[in-house]
Amino acid sequence: MKKILIVESPNKAREIAHMKLGVEPKATLGHIADLPPDKMGMEIRPDKVYFVLEPLKDKKKTIAELKKACKGNVVYLASDPDREGEAIAWHVYREIEKVAKEIYRVDIHAITKAEIEKAIKNVRAINEHRVEAQVARRLTDRWIGYVLSPLASRELKKKVSVGRTQTAGLRIVYDREMAIKKFVPEPLWKVVLKGADEFASNVFKDEAKAKALLEALKKGVIVSDVEKKTEQKSPPAPLTASSMQQKCAAFSWDAKKTMSTAQSLFEKGLISYHRTDSVRLSDETLSNLKDYLKDKHPELLSDKPVRHRNKNRTQDAHEAIHPTCFDEDHEPDRVSLPSDEKLLYSLVWSFALASQAKPSVYEVVTVKAGNDLAPEALKAVGRKRIFDGWERFLKAEQPKPLGEYRKGQKLEGELSIVKSFTTPPPRYDDGSFIKALESNGIGRPSTYAAIQDTLFKRGYVKKDKGKYVLTDLGRQVVEWARERFPEIADVNFTAKLEEMLDAVELGEESWENVVRQVDSIIKKHGKEIEKVDEYAYKRA
Repeated sequence: MKKILIVESPNKAREIAHMKLGVEPKATLGHIADLPPDKMGMEIRPDKVYFVLEPLKDKKKTIAELKKACKGNVVYLASDPDREGEAIAWHVYREIEKVAKEIYRVDIHAITKAEIEKAIKNVRAINEHRVEAQVARRLTDRWIGYVLSPLASRELKKKVSVGRTQTAGLRIVYDREMAIKKFVPEPLWKVVLKGADEFASNVFKDEAKAKALLEALKKGVIVSDVEKKTEQKSPPAPLTASSMQQKCAAFSWDAKKTMSTAQSLFEKGLISYHRTDSVRLSDETLSNLKDYLKDKHPELLSDKPVRHRNKNRTQDAHEAIHPTCFDEDHEPDRVSLPSDEKLLYSLVWSFALASQAKPSVYEVVTVKAGNDLAPEALKAVGRKRIFDGWERFLKAEQPKPLGEYRKGQKLEGELSIVKSFTTPPPRYDDGSFIKALESNGIGRPSTYAAIQDTLFKRGYVKKDKGKYVLTDLGRQVVEWARERFPEIADVNFTAKLEEMLDAVELGEESWENVVRQVDSIIKKHGKEIEKVDEYAYKRA
C-alpha cells in the first residue's frame, strides 16, 4: 500500500519527490472540474440552487491517472490551503473516493521536508465551509458574467464583459478619471526664506495675506524657538500577498508577474505560502527569526517578539510570507536563483527580518522663526536617524538634517513668495491600484492579478508611462453597468459580497443566500433577463 500526496503543480510534485518522504507526489495541474463551458451550468429555483460540475476536457487523462495511482492506497490531498485549493481537493475526492483506501486533507504551508512531515501527521477533513465559499464565488461570477455580459454586448453593440470584481475594479479607475477631468486647480501661496536651509510659512489661499507676511518679514527674521525631540518608527509587518504586490510595483512588475515569481519561490521551498493576507507569524517562525538575528544582528533584535495585527476582515489561516529557513546558507546573496526570483526573495527576507527588529530612532529638529510683526511665521523641520533599527534591513536613505540653530539667531537668505496650484488626484499605477482594491474590499490578494489582467486584456484600461488611463470602451462599460445594474458597478456592494463569502467560509452565512443576493439584484433591474436564452447561453 502506497502513500499518495496530491498537489496542484508538477514543479511542486518534482520538488517533493526529491525529499524521499515515503510518499508518491502527483499533480492535478490546477482545477480538474468546473461549470460547463458552453452553458450556464446552474439554475436558481425557489427551493434550491442547482449547479453542475463537469470534469475539464483537458483533464480527463489526468483524472484517469490519479484514479489509477490512488486505487487501494492512502491519499493525502495537499492542494493549496485556500478556497480554490480546498475546492480542488473536494473535486479530487469526488473522483477517487470509490477507489482509494483512505483519503485525508493536509495543509502544506511551505515546500520543506519538515513542513510536509508535519502536515501528514496533522490530517483533517475537507473544510466544507471553505468549499462552499468557493462554490458561491464561482456561481456568482458565472451568473453575473453569463447573464450581464451578453446583455451589455447587445445593448452596447460590441463584445464586452461584466464581472463581479472586474467591473468594481474598473469603477475605481473610472471614478479617478472623472475626478481628474472635473478638477479645477486653485492657486496657493507661501512665503519662503532660502538660505542654508529652507524656511516656509503656512500655505495661503489669499495672495494678499502672503504679500502682507512678506512685507512684515522684510524687517528681519529671527529664530524664536528650537525644539529637539526623538521619534521612533515601528518595524513594518512582514509581507502579505497585497503588500508584496505593491512593493514589487517599484520593480515595474504587475501583480501577475509578482505572484508567478512568488509561486516559483514557494515551489522551490524557499518561501512560505504566498496567497495570504495575514501579517501573523507563528511561534516557530518567530523563534527561528530570533535565533538568526541574535546570531547575526544582536544589536538590532527587538527585546521581545513583535506581533503585528491583522485587519478586521483578514483571513488568518496562513502566516505572513516569510523565508522557510533562516540561516547563513539561505541568505539572499548565497542562494542561486534567476535575477527576478532573487530580487523577490531578497525583499521577502528583508521584510521578515525587519518585522522583528528594534524601532529606528530619529532626532527631529523643529526651528521656528519670525519677528515682532510676524512671530513664528516660518518653520523648518529636519530629521536625522540616530539608530538604524529595522531600517538597516530595508536600506532606508538617511534624510537631510538641518544645520545648527540657536534662539535669537538672525537668519540670512532670500525672501520670496512661491506660488503653486492644487493638483488633481494622481492616476493609478500598479501599486496604488492594488492598494485601492485592498482598501475597498474588492477581491482578495490572490485575485488582484486576474483583475488587473482582465482590465488590460479587455481594453478597458491602458497604460501611459506606467499610469492607468481609462479607455472610451471602459467608460462605456462602467456607465452601462451604473445605469442598468447599479449594484454591480457599486464598489461597496462588491465589498459586501466579498464579506459574505468570508462569512460562508467561517460557517456564518449560507452559500445559497450569497447566490440569491446576486440573483435578486439582476432580476430587479433586468427585464430582459428571461430572454437571455435567445442570444446567449443555455440554462442548465
